[in-house]
Amino acid sequence: MTTVENISQPESQLPQEEIGCGPSEPLLGVPVAVILAAGSSSRLGGVPKPLARVAGVTLLERAVSTFRSSGVQRIIVVVGHARASVREFVARRGLDVELVENDDFGLGNGSSVLAGGRAAASRFLVAMVDHVVDREAVTRLLASRAAFALAVDSKPRHCDIGEATKVRLEGDRVVAVTRELDDYDAVEAGLALCDLAVVAAAERSLLAGETTWNAVKRCWLAEGGEIEAVDLEGLFWIDVDTPGDVRRAERLILASAARKPWDGPVARLLNRRLSWRLSLLLLRAGASPNAATLFAFLLALLAAGTLAAGHEWSAALVAGGVLTQIASVADGVDGETARASLRASPSGAFLDSVLDRIADAALLAGLALAAGLDTATWAALAAALFGSLQVPYVRASYEASFGQPFPPSTYRLGAGRDVRLLVVAVSAVALQPLGGLVAVALLANLEVAHRVARAWRARPWYA
Repeated sequence: MTTVENISQPESQLPQEEIGCGPSEPLLGVPVAVILAAGSSSRLGGVPKPLARVAGVTLLERAVSTFRSSGVQRIIVVVGHARASVREFVARRGLDVELVENDDFGLGNGSSVLAGGRAAASRFLVAMVDHVVDREAVTRLLASRAAFALAVDSKPRHCDIGEATKVRLEGDRVVAVTRELDDYDAVEAGLALCDLAVVAAAERSLLAGETTWNAVKRCWLAEGGEIEAVDLEGLFWIDVDTPGDVRRAERLILASAARKPWDGPVARLLNRRLSWRLSLLLLRAGASPNAATLFAFLLALLAAGTLAAGHEWSAALVAGGVLTQIASVADGVDGETARASLRASPSGAFLDSVLDRIADAALLAGLALAAGLDTATWAALAAALFGSLQVPYVRASYEASFGQPFPPSTYRLGAGRDVRLLVVAVSAVALQPLGGLVAVALLANLEVAHRVARAWRARPWYA
């Protein structure tokens, strides 16, 4: 953690070749990130905005994570209001950022851009700490080679248009930027990419009494500079200003975390529509992803025991089927909470995988006990267990052997865990436990054969 001087540094200390406001040769490469986090956050109920939690994670941690995942190594955080609290939080969490104190943050966020730009002393990204943005937005902006580039959105989906800064475009150039524009083509998304000439423009803007970041942009344009518009075209981003914004952002983040391209049909069409709501409740309660993993595991064991009791009571078999499907829904919660709260980890994935295999075996054993352990049941149970264990093993073996992700399926109707658990649930409710075991055995082993064939076709040429 580094503390850098405030904005009282004189203009003469800036590199003289960067003073001009017009287009200059930009400093290419991965720039420094400057996160503006100096505001008072009065509309968030007094909680310092960088430390406001959204889906279990502070806004500051979300911003840092977004930049790190985009390849940005050096991150500067400009602080003002509640700076001591932010400094203590950064030290406690071990965040690898530099803190720049802006004593003049009350003048407007243009002063924070100036403080952060001076500390960066190189090409830099500007981001608002209260904007939650998709990593792809940063990636698109980093592709720009302009001296000044601004992320805009011509198809905003989640922002408050009345509060947003509007921009008018001519081609891919910004020609006007203000909140009061009646005729506009896009809204600003709270991200910009600048070279050091923008710092000089910020100095002149503040000296003229125009102290907002938008005023700095207008100064740049008035002096003949160009601003390239990088259109996000509806990518996810949201401005978090109020408690209502926090709740809406959490819902959107969890809904996004619940979408996985490799989900099976049951997870995609049924389970995820329910699980993300449970995930939201657990995140707001402060539950960890590992706690969600254990909860789903214990629920599956309860379902297995209830299924086994179905040998004596048909009502127990029906209840066990219902519990099995509830456990299937709960099984997605740990991954959703991990992704939404930026806590996904190899250890969490390992724990989830191991407990899932135990739960699968317990549920199939419970179904077998309900069916009665005769020769046909033993054969069906053995086949179902083999297939259910081999399905994830084929993926894990491929990735361990070839060091690359398992090849995606060309269709989305595979017999993954979500499908197999639904078969267990439906067969139990229909009082057909042996039929359920046979169906799981067939589906699982067909899925194994399909995965082996897919893996063999996709193996690297040198293997």
